Amino acid sequence: MAILDKLEHCAATNYQICTDPQSDRNSFDRPLGSPALLRTVTWNPGLQTVIELGCGDDPTGPVLRDATASLLHELTHAAQDCDGLEPSEYEFEAVRIENIYRRAAGMCQRNGYGDARLPRQMIKLCSPGKCSCTAPADPTDRAMAEVHPVTQSRPLADAVSAGDARPVHGLPPR
Repeated sequence: MAILDKLEHCAATNYQICTDPQSDRNSFDRPLGSPALLRTVTWNPGLQTVIELGCGDDPTGPVLRDATASLLHELTHAAQDCDGLEPSEYEFEAVRIENIYRRAAGMCQRNGYGDARLPRQMIKLCSPGKCSCTAPADPTDRAMAEVHPVTQSRPLADAVSAGDARPVHGLPPR
């Protein structure tokens, strides 16, 4: 809800979502030039391809694209853009927020973006009916954090982490 609220009230630019059932990927595009130019999320709600392998305890289990999770990922990039950030530099943050939804929906979480693995502090272990509030212990956490720093001071990250419950589009708070 915090992401939708941010996009609805973004003073920097406007955003649109275009569905494209022929697209083989979901994306966030922003034109070069004036920051006031319209930004576009291209979304294929029927896209259910394999993102990666490694679902729960099964290292060969596929993690599939999900329509809502994919849209949330791209909307996170739009909100990063609204904050004046370069979205391609914050893929891990978009995956982290996508994984919040995936956990809540009982789906397998993503473990990375492309060939890059998420830092352990961004991973929450879950099983049906039980989800840990802490990241798995790993002695390489410090090294991973240095290689892939996570900025937590951005307003979007704070609102999502805090579970911001402000109403969006007339919906009641959670």
